[in-house]
Amino acid sequence: MLRVWKQEAISNCEGTTFEKNSLRRLKAKSRVIEPTIWIGKEGISPQLIQHVQKQLDARELIKLKLQRSAVANSEMNNIAAKISDATASILVDVMGHTFTLYKKKSESAETIKQGSAQ
Repeated sequence: MLRVWKQEAISNCEGTTFEKNSLRRLKAKSRVIEPTIWIGKEGISPQLIQHVQKQLDARELIKLKLQRSAVANSEMNNIAAKISDATASILVDVMGHTFTLYKKKSESAETIKQGSAQ
């Protein structure tokens, strides 16, 4: 008898766990969104990390794309992991020179937005 575990835990850098289905939904969403950040020859810089952090605060799911001439395929996973660690986000998907990050919005940011809307 073959069993599929629906609640297989996947650890991340925030210390919480994601269910397998949640990660699958995030991957599906990541396939249809366009990249919002392009990374050039300069690579990872403090300004880039700040920009990624701002994007993650504004939206929970962002897509980044690396310039093909800037990096080899073997380095792609390393760069994605470094940016994910630096921003305390979850690396959802890596496809070619494109990768997707997810970070749940902090409750304080949500309450500030709700307070300013009223």
